[in-house]
Amino acid sequence: MVDLTEYERRGDLDAPFELTRKHERAQKTAERIREAVRCDVAPLTWEAYVAGEPCPGCGLPYRDGEPWDFKGTMYFTEEERARYDAEEARFKKAHGDCRSHRHSVSGSLTMHCGKCCPPPPLSPRQIEKIGRLLGTPKQPHELMRWRLRLYCGHVVEEQAHYTHKTLHSAFTGSTSCPECGLDPATIVDGEAVGLVEEPPGPAKPSPAAPPRRSTKPRKPTRAELEASARTGSGGRAASRFVAATGHRRPRRADSASTPA
Repeated sequence: MVDLTEYERRGDLDAPFELTRKHERAQKTAERIREAVRCDVAPLTWEAYVAGEPCPGCGLPYRDGEPWDFKGTMYFTEEERARYDAEEARFKKAHGDCRSHRHSVSGSLTMHCGKCCPPPPLSPRQIEKIGRLLGTPKQPHELMRWRLRLYCGHVVEEQAHYTHKTLHSAFTGSTSCPECGLDPATIVDGEAVGLVEEPPGPAKPSPAAPPRRSTKPRKPTRAELEASARTGSGGRAASRFVAATGHRRPRRADSASTPA
């Protein structure tokens, strides 16, 4: 059983819904971040990228014809400094109001806007490597169910890996609402309610196999051999006694010979 007291519990889902200024600020921040990184332009396919097609957002190439080795601005030559400053001025003029990040391809100076330009596609080898890193799909007993109250007022249920003990680590503070489509929707209240499935119990030990009977004849004990020597007749019993013990069979007192 998972101890739910270890998980963050925010607010009261049974209390009347009421937004605060804190929630409004969080929602505006989430919307600003989402808008800054959202790009509505479809990326190139890997085949088109390898063929050298330009960025579908700005029309500039991803890979420059003239190679660029970024070694730190303090090590630029005069020619490299002029080329770098010219690219900086171009980018700020074209994307200064986008308020987003920038990205470029290794070995190229041309910079692209995170909002206007889709990133270059991943290679098949990169996709395979990421698949290995992500591993196999999580099992139901590894997923924790959360009840969340969102900025729009809807209460929904989402799932996250059970190792995430806080709402921020599980959902980064916001998610999308399946009821009204608000995306992002800041998480106002939330609580963990239990695993999707209980973890499987320990494997039952298999029943012990009955001891195997030995097919070899059991060796008689010393006591059995002595008893057999006392009650047996002839040299057969004596021979068995001597072979097993290394001693001669003791003579009986009444059979001892008397000296002449």
